[in-house]
Amino acid sequence: MEAVAPRISLVLLLFAAACPAQTTPRKPAAKPPVPAAETVPAPAPAALPTFLIDSIAVEGARIHTPEDILRAAGLKQGEKGGSAIFDAARDRLLASGYFETVAYRYKASPKGGFEVAFEVQEFAGLFPVRLEALPVTTDEAVAMLKSKDPLYAAAMPGTEAAVKRAAALIEDYIRSKHQLASVAGSVVTVAPGKYEIQFTPGRGLPAVAEVNFEGSRLISATDLRNAIADVAFGQPYTESGFRAFLESQVAPLYEAKGHLRVTYPRIATEPSSRVTGLDVKVAIDEGPEYKLTRVALAGAPGDSARVLRAAKIPEMTVADFAAVREAATRVSDYLRSRGYIDVRVTTEKRLDDEKLTAELFIVVEPGPVYTFGVLHVNGLGLDGEAAIRKMWGLAAGDVFPADYATYFASKVKEESMFDNLGDVLAVKQIRKGTQIVDVTIDFKGAPSKPLAPRRPQGAIDGPH
Repeated sequence: MEAVAPRISLVLLLFAAACPAQTTPRKPAAKPPVPAAETVPAPAPAALPTFLIDSIAVEGARIHTPEDILRAAGLKQGEKGGSAIFDAARDRLLASGYFETVAYRYKASPKGGFEVAFEVQEFAGLFPVRLEALPVTTDEAVAMLKSKDPLYAAAMPGTEAAVKRAAALIEDYIRSKHQLASVAGSVVTVAPGKYEIQFTPGRGLPAVAEVNFEGSRLISATDLRNAIADVAFGQPYTESGFRAFLESQVAPLYEAKGHLRVTYPRIATEPSSRVTGLDVKVAIDEGPEYKLTRVALAGAPGDSARVLRAAKIPEMTVADFAAVREAATRVSDYLRSRGYIDVRVTTEKRLDDEKLTAELFIVVEPGPVYTFGVLHVNGLGLDGEAAIRKMWGLAAGDVFPADYATYFASKVKEESMFDNLGDVLAVKQIRKGTQIVDVTIDFKGAPSKPLAPRRPQGAIDGPH
């Protein structure tokens, strides 16, 4: 009834206004003061529902365990959940710098709570860390990071967020020892294609301006300078970091000549007279030449003779360790093409300093064999998808070559099968708890019908 009352009052007022005025004028009655309108507060928005989390799954993780990811996200089974809570968990994971993408989905569970699944894609490139010119050691910092950061496990991505986060933790750790230090981190090159994350004082370190060598007879000073120039010039100088450059760039030149005990007994620095930075002078002791007694392959799966043939180890009389390292790379490529995606191949040497002989070894840790599962094709019409599936060279259950999906995508783009074709992106997804690889190929900007291909229709073989 209360909701109707204002309508009746309005009708009566309008009706009164329509009546004729009285003939005898009368003094209008004084109007009572109109009270100020009351401000009625707007109702607060209804809180989003929260229920207990009955189960949490993590999909897509290859590097970190689901337990560590959930610790970093701040989620636990049995605690309250809801879209706001799951949004915050997703944002924490993205802010860590360890993940390229994070998504989640949830639904009601039979128990009355939520079933939640987080899907993550981790940054695959992880690098070791090293501390320079700070009052704590690298080993101390690594132990601290493992205890404070559930996502850190001896290596980390070089993203800005991850590096800044680790630098802040190292600063706090130094303060806990009653010392002050500003810490900065950056990704540095230690060898071609090899990187590490270096943490140094925030003020920075002097950079390498020039390098000179003395004591070398086998290799010219120019060749030595050229070998180290790509990685050392312009890099922050520390003696340990510079010695790492020497091991990665200079030592292989001597190892190729059988000199397997090269050392650098003295490294001196002085401010450069030409530019801001340091000139570095390196004394070299080339050591003796070692003769080869044998090269052996250890741990190779299956037919070791076939793997050894793939290594293509050249005949040699001196112990050319550089050639054996190159052979190890060929072994790794060969096994990865045979489904050993996680293979690890290293080299070792056993020296007899009295006889000046060497045994060289290629050591293989093969890991499991991966097989192909399902192909998904996005962005094409029926005709285009059919053409791509015909070209795909793997059937379900076939051994999955590690680089086949990327190679296939590059070949499809190279063949110019479609007008206005943009990017072709191949994404591998390993099924949780298995060695089965599903592949999704996304076509951007492609029409529904393929052009006549430049090559005969048929399967694309893997890279050779």
